[in-house]
Amino acid sequence: MEVTYIAHSGFFLDVGDAGFLFDYYKGKLPDMGKDKPLVVFVSHWHPDHYNPEIFALAKKYPQVHYVLSKDVHFQRAVSEYQQQGVELSGKITVCPRDSVQELMLEGGQLLHITSLRSTDEGVAYLLAYEGRTIYHAGDLNRWVWKEESKAYNNNMESNYRRELEKLRGKKIDVAFVPLDPRQREEAFGGMELFLEYTESRIVFPMHFWTKYRIIHKFCEAHPEYAEQIVRIQRRGQRFSLAE
Repeated sequence: MEVTYIAHSGFFLDVGDAGFLFDYYKGKLPDMGKDKPLVVFVSHWHPDHYNPEIFALAKKYPQVHYVLSKDVHFQRAVSEYQQQGVELSGKITVCPRDSVQELMLEGGQLLHITSLRSTDEGVAYLLAYEGRTIYHAGDLNRWVWKEESKAYNNNMESNYRRELEKLRGKKIDVAFVPLDPRQREEAFGGMELFLEYTESRIVFPMHFWTKYRIIHKFCEAHPEYAEQIVRIQRRGQRFSLAE
């Protein structure tokens, strides 16, 4: 497998016979190969996770399919692209919270999609594909803020743990998890709990707003997780993962 960090929470995962693009909103896309299926995931409607320009990918990639959280209002964008001759009929799957779906790719591969309820908007995705398990959190995180009330933060903690219970003890091959420096002293909390609840082999921090230093700080604070955490340093960086 090969992972390319695009920007913010945007990643491209090449699994050999298919490609998965997560939460693209800006940045240079890698060459994803026209001869294999491409699945584009959008976790929610926030503009730092969703750019309607993803529908233009259907011009170049005939085997593209879109998996969109139910809160994404995509109809207008799709209509505009179809008026330009971009065929999107049958290429979109809407994914509500707490759902389980199966998507048969054009090459005959079966993609199993489970959605979790975000603690913000939309969903997180848990994918099972050809013996691999992949997780993209979207904005599912422990969004605890110093400025919020104790009741708000306690409720946030409870809601985050509720969703993580669905992942307890699960072996995840590749995970993409928020590590947001805007939370200051609370920034590590969501990642800490995710690593506590799951058995994740490789974890890519995301949603760090180009503040790459926070990844190093987390690894310094938690040397027990340092081998699992990928230290992203720049946009467009590629990582080859051993199977």
